[in-house]
Amino acid sequence: NDFIDNLQLGANTNGSNVMLGGDGRNNQILLALWKAKSIKEHDIENEVIFYVIEEPEAHLHPHQQRKLADYLISELPGQTIISSHSPQIAVNFEPGSVIRLLDRAGHTVAASEGCSKDISDGWEGMSYRMSILPAESFFSNGVFLIEGPSEVLFYHSLAENLNIDLDYLNISLVSVDGISFKIYVAILDALEIPWVMRTDNDISKLKDQDKWQYSGINRCLDIAGLEKFEHSDIQIVPIDTLTSGDWQTVSEEINKCGVYLSKVDLETDLVGELSAPILNALGKKNDQGAIEYLQKKKALRMRELLKDIKTDLHKLNAGELIKPLNHLVKIIRGE
Repeated sequence: NDFIDNLQLGANTNGSNVMLGGDGRNNQILLALWKAKSIKEHDIENEVIFYVIEEPEAHLHPHQQRKLADYLISELPGQTIISSHSPQIAVNFEPGSVIRLLDRAGHTVAASEGCSKDISDGWEGMSYRMSILPAESFFSNGVFLIEGPSEVLFYHSLAENLNIDLDYLNISLVSVDGISFKIYVAILDALEIPWVMRTDNDISKLKDQDKWQYSGINRCLDIAGLEKFEHSDIQIVPIDTLTSGDWQTVSEEINKCGVYLSKVDLETDLVGELSAPILNALGKKNDQGAIEYLQKKKALRMRELLKDIKTDLHKLNAGELIKPLNHLVKIIRGE
C-alpha cells in the first residue's frame, strides 16, 4: 500500500527528465499497478473481487476513454462497478449492464430497478448504427427524437433564438437516421428518460397492391398505443390527411403522449409557418418552389437557410414546429 500511495511517476529521454503526461495518463498507469497488486494479493480463482471505480474518464481525451473502457472490460477479473458521465465509456459496455441513476423526490433510484433487458433488446435493434450520440442519451434529462440532420440543425437554431438553453436543461436532440422510433422509445422508457418525438407524415404505396398506407400516422399511433388506420383503397398524399381532418384528430390524441406528426415534413411545415422570410432568402416566387429546393440536399440547404432567416426564427414561437420542444421543456421543469 505504501508503494502505491507514495509512487511518483517520471520519464527520461536522452538522459533528461521529462513530464510523463497529465493526470489522466498517470491515473491509467496507477490503475494498471492497482490491478496487478490486487491480483497478487487475492486468489482470483477462488475469490470474487469487486472493483469500484469513480469516473475513470477524468482528464482523458475521447480516444483514451474508449481504450480505458476496453481495458476495464477485458483485463479486470471479478466484478467491476463504475460510475461515469462519459458516453465514450458507456458505449463500450454491454447495454444490459448499464444502470441509470436518477433523482426521485430527493432520493437516488435506479431506472427499471437496475439492469434492464429492454435496453439490451433496443441496442440490438440498432445493430451497427450504435454511436456516441445515442449513448449521450444515458445522461440526458430529456430526449427529442427527430428524423435526420436537417431537423437537428433546425431545432438547435430554433432553441437558441427562443432562448431555450438545451445544454442547461440537459436536453439531447437525437436523429433516428432510419432507425425505428420505437426502438429509441423502448430504450428511453427503460432508462426512465422523458422523451418527445416528431416524425414526417409519410404516405407509401404497398408493394404489388393498389393500397396506400398511412405510414407516418400509424408510426405515431403505434408508439402512443392507439389503434392504427386501415390502408386506403385510393391514392392519397399527406395533404389529404389535413383536408380530411385526420391529421388534426390524430394529433390531438398523440400529442398527449409527446408524439408529434408533421403536416407533411420539416421543409413543408417550415415554409408554411415562415413563408415570406424564406421566399426572400431563397429568391423563390412561391412556397412550392422553396419546398422543392429545400428537399434536395436537405442538411446543406437547411444550414444555408438558417443563416439567412436567423433573425426571423423567433416568429415560430407559437406554431406547430415548436410544440414538441416546449412539451419536453415543461416535463423537465415539472410544469
